[in-house]
Amino acid sequence: MPVNRKVYVAFGDSITDGYGVARGFVSFLTERIARTFPELDLVTVNTGMSGDTSRGGLYRIGRDVLEHNPAMVSINFGVNDAFSGISPSRFGENLRQMVEQIVSSGCARIVLLSCEVIPELWAERQVLPYWDAMRETAEATGCVYADVHGRWSRELRGGRDQWDLIIPGDLHPNEEGHRLIAEAVFEAMEGSGLLSQLTGVKEPG
Repeated sequence: MPVNRKVYVAFGDSITDGYGVARGFVSFLTERIARTFPELDLVTVNTGMSGDTSRGGLYRIGRDVLEHNPAMVSINFGVNDAFSGISPSRFGENLRQMVEQIVSSGCARIVLLSCEVIPELWAERQVLPYWDAMRETAEATGCVYADVHGRWSRELRGGRDQWDLIIPGDLHPNEEGHRLIAEAVFEAMEGSGLLSQLTGVKEPG
């Protein structure tokens, strides 16, 4: 079977970077894609940066996304924005500008993904409007929206212990939490037909 080599850039903050874990969701996601679509040779480039915001993402998108000539991009910001004085509307606009730049470069396969439920209730309430803004931006720009937050919430309502998914003494996901994020992102990618489309498109030349 012929192999299609494509570049996937995972762009975002500490969740994408895999803060505090040996393997983050990007690793689990790439593994799942390879297992399900063996004909696709996916080269994964992780440019997550802990502590970054959508403002910082706009600043480094040329170097950390566009220069890699990706066939697929995931974008994950939001939590740091919520505590950095960036309003939800500004956050949505920053995401929209990222998407426009990526599409202009020739890549239209873009996934916007939210994050886990934050155990601290006050912080969770602070972040929720940013996921609304992300969903609205995905709908307005034709991106795939991976509702990680919604999937995480359903797991908790089903009886899963939040602290089984979080690094002890921290608010970041542990490896099991990252597995859950990867599942949610993969399901969104596959359900939208994005991955099947990716395997069927030949590179120019």
